[in-house]
Amino acid sequence: MSTGAPATPALWPLAIVAVAAGVGAYVWWRPSAGVGRTDVASAPAVASSAPPLAAPSPTGNDCPASQLADDGVCVPVPPPEDTSPVASAPIELLPGRTPDFARYVTPIANYPAAAAPEGLGLLVAAPRGVPVTAVSLEAQSGQTRRWVTATVPPRLLTLHRVERSGSTRTYVVAYAGVAFDTTPGIAEVAVGTPLGRVAAGPGITGLTLHVRQLRRGVEPENVAPERLLLDSSSLACDPRNVLPLEPAH
Repeated sequence: MSTGAPATPALWPLAIVAVAAGVGAYVWWRPSAGVGRTDVASAPAVASSAPPLAAPSPTGNDCPASQLADDGVCVPVPPPEDTSPVASAPIELLPGRTPDFARYVTPIANYPAAAAPEGLGLLVAAPRGVPVTAVSLEAQSGQTRRWVTATVPPRLLTLHRVERSGSTRTYVVAYAGVAFDTTPGIAEVAVGTPLGRVAAGPGITGLTLHVRQLRRGVEPENVAPERLLLDSSSLACDPRNVLPLEPAH
């Protein structure tokens, strides 16, 4: 049975053209690496379903100079604590006050006072056993309070509240060179109450007295008595600023 005549040579050019067209179409539609049918520059952006990457947490080097990293967050750093020493300029003799120590009332009667060998205080030279009594400061409000510390050795102090020109100040008077047997504690005492007696010692015996003015805001009841004498709690004060003058004869 006949299978038909083969293509004649006259039809070969048409077959070649058809094959070439097929190959061209395949090359045109074939995807290239990273490029689709359309040009990359004109391809529309495809939205990604992946979540955006989180920004890296800050480290100490990423924070400003005034902040530090804390669990990935920059937090402000508080300013450094002021550790400069507290001003402790003493209160020298005020204008209008007489410079003569002997003109002032002291806890030892009938013995003149002089400047203390050290510090801003006074010295009343007196023999051993001479009584030392409580005094009231000039313009004092209320009674004198005696305070004996529980330190070793104990210290004898008196507290005085003074009102001048509408301002209230508290003064601490510290006694040295005095023998006493009062138990530690605080108590009100009247003027003239014995506080102790001049103690024995090498060289000149007598009472050395220093006065401290408490800083504003310092309440003696809230501070250990021995700390009242520190520069952080009080200022050294010339005793002649607060002691009363002896009556004129």
